[in-house]
Amino acid sequence: MSAVANFLRDRSPVERLAIFIIGGVVIASLLVAFAWLPLERSRQRLQQQLPALRASVQNLERQAEEAKRLKSMPARSVTAGEPLSTAVTSRPLPGAQVAVVDARTLAVTGSDIGFAALLDWLWTMQGAQALRVDQASVQALSAPGRVRAELRLSKP
Repeated sequence: MSAVANFLRDRSPVERLAIFIIGGVVIASLLVAFAWLPLERSRQRLQQQLPALRASVQNLERQAEEAKRLKSMPARSVTAGEPLSTAVTSRPLPGAQVAVVDARTLAVTGSDIGFAALLDWLWTMQGAQALRVDQASVQALSAPGRVRAELRLSKP
């Protein structure tokens, strides 16, 4: 027989009952401390994160719808080759400095540009000159709808 069995056999029935009750309480305490409490903490943490995750999902869904809408838009037709320098002077972008780098490239910088105006100007330049954005750095300013932007556009 094992040492534990010998130990229990040598005890009175009341002592054995007390040992089993104490053992059960210790086992239950260990289960609570190492199984249930960590699971409960994880549940509470996830419950607190759920609203932010739901908002993120809604944002991603809106962005996916916008991407679908933009993909379904017809391609703009390119007009006959007006030089970039003429296009820049005939279509100014308020609040920005537009420089012709070479015959195929424009550099746009501005510290306070209207975002809607920038998008409209880009759309116009894409249609008129077949320009594509190669590099872009756009940062929101504290004023609504205003951005700081540095862009490099080129013809394919």
